[in-house]
Amino acid sequence: MSEHVYLDPASAEPAPFINQAMAEIERQLTARDAKIVALEKRLDEQEYSVRRVLDMLIEWLEEEPRPGIRTGAHQD
Repeated sequence: MSEHVYLDPASAEPAPFINQAMAEIERQLTARDAKIVALEKRLDEQEYSVRRVLDMLIEWLEEEPRPGIRTGAHQD
């Protein structure tokens, strides 16, 4: 059987279980926000790393002549 809780509209105080529920919700939201911040930081670090590796690869490809590839004028 379900338990019914009746609130007195004249009372300005919420029932104690509401305060407990609100505190738990606040705790969960705070934990969620902290996790989002940590994930965003990791994503930024990973994005920086990928961009740096791609920059280094592009620099290497532009600076190093590759065997079998002709540079300059077309030779027959």
